Amino acid sequence: AQLRRIKKLVRHEHYNKSDKSNDIALLELNKPVQCNPYTQLACVADPILGVSELQNCWVAGWGATAARAQNSSDILQETKVLLIDTKLCNSSRWYAGEIHTHNLCAGYPQGTIDTCQGDSGGPLMCQGENSDYFWIVGVTSWGRGCARAR
Repeated sequence: AQLRRIKKLVRHEHYNKSDKSNDIALLELNKPVQCNPYTQLACVADPILGVSELQNCWVAGWGATAARAQNSSDILQETKVLLIDTKLCNSSRWYAGEIHTHNLCAGYPQGTIDTCQGDSGGPLMCQGENSDYFWIVGVTSWGRGCARAR
């Protein structure tokens, strides 16, 4: 394990706690992280990247593994997810307009696999077609329950 302290925290200047818009921050660590088979650098998605076209997407986190679980996982969890069209996510049967234009929806329409409490801040990473590396295209922020349909 590599332990680091936060040297500096910079919150997004337009973060809105009530609707969770711009729910992201940058951390400067007190010293560099050493890359190894378990710790790798991630590429931040370029604005021209066609994120909605990416097929191989994953989320990871230390959060609960069941909706009513009291504890976080001791083991880093990861799972493959689908990017779901924002118009579908915003439909009246889903999130009824709560998804901002700068947000992404990921998971499965039928539920079963999703992020959960404690996963906030974890990456949504997608691999480019014919690429060896992943792009960070999003950050887990909020949802309703865990692994629910829609």
